[in-house]
Amino acid sequence: MTGADLLQRIWDHLGGNTTFYVEEEVIVNGINPAMRLLCLLKPELLSQRVLVTISAEQSFVDMRESAPRHWILRRVVLGDITGATATKSAYGEFVDLPYMSLDQLSAHTDWFRRRGPIQGYYRHGRFHLGVYKRPEADRSITLIFRAVPTAFTTDTMGNSPAFADVWHPLVGDVAAALLLLKEGNVQIEKARGMLTQAFGKELFGPIKQAVGRQQRTSPVHVRSREEAAVAS
Repeated sequence: MTGADLLQRIWDHLGGNTTFYVEEEVIVNGINPAMRLLCLLKPELLSQRVLVTISAEQSFVDMRESAPRHWILRRVVLGDITGATATKSAYGEFVDLPYMSLDQLSAHTDWFRRRGPIQGYYRHGRFHLGVYKRPEADRSITLIFRAVPTAFTTDTMGNSPAFADVWHPLVGDVAAALLLLKEGNVQIEKARGMLTQAFGKELFGPIKQAVGRQQRTSPVHVRSREEAAVAS
């Protein structure tokens, strides 16, 4: 689904009210918050993959160019695993690269100048990823990271959310519910019903159970039980 498809789905939920719920309102207060909310509830949705080519003698990858919205780097793999099936590099390599700290690297004499097969990766600040050793020929690596979802604007409604297709209808349903929350008691009840239906699906079952356990063991609930026991 594109952003335009999401927009139409939301308007359908809202009874075709495009006068009050103009496009910009739906995007800013519906679609974008819905995507952020889903990512909070299901962090796996933030996972993305990108293929990067490291040229011979190159040591650093600028994450601002290769993964501009990256948040947490999870894995670095030598080879291409961005598609449905893994593809080894032209050199037959396909392996997870271990993270190497600066203490580990400093144990190797003149480590920054060493050349040969890539054996690991390290981070230099927030935006740079380095590989050890410097490759003697071009190499392909896959970066697996969590990224902040790209917000929609009125100019990008032809794009699709970065999530898998199966999640796109849920973005529209949650966005419609968020827009209804501010419309008074009658609409709030409708919005609550929509959110309950959306978050009550099997995928969110473990989350609801975890929240329930936290509520039952929270200080206020424990104190209430203790007060009730004393009173009886």
